[in-house]
Amino acid sequence: MHASVRRTVAATALGMAVVATQSLAQDDLAAARKLALNHCGVCHAFDAGEGTRQGPNLWGALTRVAGTVEGFAYSDGFRKALAGKNWDAALLDRWLTDPQSVAPGTVMLYKQDDVEKRAALIRFLESLQ
Repeated sequence: MHASVRRTVAATALGMAVVATQSLAQDDLAAARKLALNHCGVCHAFDAGEGTRQGPNLWGALTRVAGTVEGFAYSDGFRKALAGKNWDAALLDRWLTDPQSVAPGTVMLYKQDDVEKRAALIRFLESLQ
């Protein structure tokens, strides 16, 4: 095979791999969004500009200090335990595993024991920037 043909074939294969990877990433994110809507959407909004519900809007959660969504009344337990802490993947993982262990007295009841589901929820929330 001529060198230019090999380069063209290699470039085409690489391009197809990138498209396939992007497609998988989009599918993964779509599945994570569906999971979040099913598990968290009753209490939380996810889109920029949406108001609060039973829980605060989660848009940009992983870029802000915990307990700072305007218009949401955080519990005393939440404010005391998370005062000044920034949300990050590790804190969110602990929170989703057992909110009461992170912030005793918080009113959030949801727990997620499944590591893969927690990871998917965190990936989805990381995408909300």
